[in-house]
Amino acid sequence: MENNTLEKKLKDGGILWKHNGDPKKPHALLTSGLHADTFNNGSKLVENPRMVSEIAFRIIEKLMKHKNYQAPDWVMGPAFGAITLGHEIAHGLNKKFAFTEPVQIKGKKTQVLKRFEIKAGEKVLVIEDAISTGGSILKTIEVLENIGVEIIPCIASVVNWSGSCKLKDRHIISLFSAQPKIWTPELCPLCKGGSKALRPKVNWEKFIEN
Repeated sequence: MENNTLEKKLKDGGILWKHNGDPKKPHALLTSGLHADTFNNGSKLVENPRMVSEIAFRIIEKLMKHKNYQAPDWVMGPAFGAITLGHEIAHGLNKKFAFTEPVQIKGKKTQVLKRFEIKAGEKVLVIEDAISTGGSILKTIEVLENIGVEIIPCIASVVNWSGSCKLKDRHIISLFSAQPKIWTPELCPLCKGGSKALRPKVNWEKFIEN
């Protein structure tokens, strides 16, 4: 499956969206609070188990070829977007799987490790379905580093929107990369043009309707 074929599959499957310039159409309000003209809906990917398996296989292939890849003890990602993909990657690598969960602590959103016991010194491959600002990934890494876990120097994802090949000195291994336009709410030209910023996953039909 070539990268352009994968991208087409994601678009045709209603998983990958890009704003077409129509001010009547909404644009993406990201978890970070920033606005974007592009979004990858991992929930729609999860609905297609065969595609998840195909993508996980391709990610594993690419990881194994990367010079910085190290065999992990665990595969791990932040809930909820990374759970299904991460489990499939862990299955392919024959490794354990875990996930962190989002919580609010003193009004601030972060990630915590609740359900799994990972020992200090064990190696973890961190994964995400799509990376833009990398906030959830960095919070997951922080949780793991605080308990003495070793994060291998590769982060795996389906889509890399960040515009960089690294996140905090760790290589991002993705199936395809692009750099969407991302703005603060105050500078968002789509807002100024009349487009509404909406959370994509709970308003997805409004994003993909013709």
